[in-house]
Amino acid sequence: MPDSFKENNMRKVAIILSVIGTFLLLMHSFLLQGQQTHGDENWLISIESQHRIARPNTIISIHPPYESKNIRLVGRNLNHPGFRVISPQASHLSNKRAIRLRADKAGKFHSTVEFTLQQSQLPRFHKTNSKPMTAERRQLFLQDNEWLQLDDSSLMTVLNEVGVDKVDHDGLAERIFQKVYRLSGRAAKSLRTAPAILASRSASRYERAQLMVALSRKAGIPARIITGLEMKDDPSASFQYWVELYINDRWLSYHPALGYSQQLPVNYVALDKYDEGMISARVNGAMTDKKEYTQSSDISIERIPASIISPDNLRSEWYQVLMLDRLPSDTRAQLGLLMLLPLGALLSSFIRQFMGLHSYGVFTPTILALAVTYTEQETTMLILAITLTLVYFGRPAFHHEMSRTPRLSIIFTLVATSMVIGVSVLDYFSLATDGHLILLPIVIITSLVDRFFAAVEKFGSHTAFIRLVWTLILTLITLPVLQQDWLGALLLRYPEAHLFTLSLLIMVATVPFGKYKVPQWLGFLTEPEKKSNKKDKEENDD
Repeated sequence: MPDSFKENNMRKVAIILSVIGTFLLLMHSFLLQGQQTHGDENWLISIESQHRIARPNTIISIHPPYESKNIRLVGRNLNHPGFRVISPQASHLSNKRAIRLRADKAGKFHSTVEFTLQQSQLPRFHKTNSKPMTAERRQLFLQDNEWLQLDDSSLMTVLNEVGVDKVDHDGLAERIFQKVYRLSGRAAKSLRTAPAILASRSASRYERAQLMVALSRKAGIPARIITGLEMKDDPSASFQYWVELYINDRWLSYHPALGYSQQLPVNYVALDKYDEGMISARVNGAMTDKKEYTQSSDISIERIPASIISPDNLRSEWYQVLMLDRLPSDTRAQLGLLMLLPLGALLSSFIRQFMGLHSYGVFTPTILALAVTYTEQETTMLILAITLTLVYFGRPAFHHEMSRTPRLSIIFTLVATSMVIGVSVLDYFSLATDGHLILLPIVIITSLVDRFFAAVEKFGSHTAFIRLVWTLILTLITLPVLQQDWLGALLLRYPEAHLFTLSLLIMVATVPFGKYKVPQWLGFLTEPEKKSNKKDKEENDD
């Protein structure tokens, strides 16, 4: 069959894919608009912080707001001069993944973080921050502290007054709530213990929440204080304090200062549920004290235009499987990065096809760029150093007659061992305190070094080194593509857009290989010409 006939058919397929992609994009946009619920609002919570750090390598954790059935986190923005962003880490108490910043030296620093929240009047979202109630966690919400003083007899006296032995936990919680709600108001001054609050018969907003927790825990009901905000048009945002009680396998919310029982208005967002604070600091895994770290923060909240249109988040609708932006914020960030990989492969294929280049695979540069994106700067340099070292010194260690399977296993062992030793070196010189690595770089380096050795045996050292250089160059070219978070979020919202990517890849395939040659000033990176049959050509294109 003539090549021109095949190329015409390929072009027709590319056009059909583009038409289908356009149709699906229009339908998807219409469906999203149709699912937008009236009354949904977007809010921006801004936290500006001043940090005083006394010890190098201090890690600052900034915890995002809690999601709920009515509120979800849809975006975040961070400004952190002097800090370096390191891998996020989930709290041991909740599933929230905190933003983590590392200060390599002591001094004064400034950070600004903005969280964009979508608030729905209907319970359309799925809570992602909760962990199941175990016996250990139950004990956590029943324990005593210096401010509750559960052994004080005045607490039991109040519980007897409200009939602790006559009603179930539902009724007892309501009676405790009414008892605390009727206390006289008091301006917030110094913090007092629960018995002292009872003795004065007055309480501030925080003290009401504290007293209700004390009485509930004394009665055997798991309880915790919640620090949060009311999302409303008020430039001077002030913290709200309420209580959550664990009754009948679920958390119920009570606001003893404002009179809300069992459920709060949908515009209340929780910031802290475990007395962690929104901002905390650690050095070598241990919490810092006031001599090592202090911070002051200003928080503000404002309504923003409803430019983010989110689909109905009810799992009962089958099409929700295709609505990827219903997923939690952290999951969307990771999947958005994966959605950028085809664009990296498209760019790599375009350059290879038009310039007639050979690298170690079409996808290797993109996957290598992904590994670099996931790691810190020190780890990136470690990856490059291990690759070049094994490439330069490794070839004499492998006999030409060695089969590929044992050779690949040997390379994998060397790469894994080198990574471990390298991380230890970085930690010793305080270049990387957490030694965080993923397996992806190890797999990529192993494959890359193995393919280099295979190219040496088949085409010679000169050609093998040229292909390695082009692989690294293509990695640097595709790296900026994987750093476009906004584009990944857009592709995650409209995944059918990758039909256009497929269409472009097909069109690239119709272009003659090497239509535009490498510029003369890059002639030293041109492979020596070598006659080859069709099978060799396919191996060259590897």
